[in-house]
Amino acid sequence: MKYGYVRPVELNDSIEQQKKILHTTVDYVYQEAHDKTKRREQLESLMSSIQSGDTLFVTDFFILADSTKQLVDLINEAINKGVVITILNKELVIDSENTFTFRHSLNLISEFQSDVVKFRTRLGMNEAATKGKQLGRPKRSDDNIKQAIKMYMSKEYTLDEIKQQTNISRATLYRHLDL
Repeated sequence: MKYGYVRPVELNDSIEQQKKILHTTVDYVYQEAHDKTKRREQLESLMSSIQSGDTLFVTDFFILADSTKQLVDLINEAINKGVVITILNKELVIDSENTFTFRHSLNLISEFQSDVVKFRTRLGMNEAATKGKQLGRPKRSDDNIKQAIKMYMSKEYTLDEIKQQTNISRATLYRHLDL
């Protein structure tokens, strides 16, 4: 039997794109309801029901796993059961017969780690935004900038004195003077 696994991780493909890619290839798709790393019930259900001779299709490594350790565990479990894993976007088939060069393996692991970092960063930013946290550098007070410019134009203060009193750096002051 051919199984697909999707989850709402929108780094390369949206969940709809994942399903569209898998639709023509698989008999049944397991769809995770969330993008969190914990309680991936559909993945657990899939891995417990998959049998020898079956094939598991996913679009990318990070759809399947959230860490290198989890990826290794899932691949080992699949190989021990006689299951083939196919990563469609990498055109990669993983089974007990397939061996990779060390260099090729490192490249795949590096790409996977990079995707995991991107995903976790995006997840963290989304969580912070939903909690109302301000992202990026805090804005400087307009009053402080105006005072720093006024002090600079008066030519009575050194740049160090301006910075001490207004907490506006030289670079910020010069950037606002150019405007």
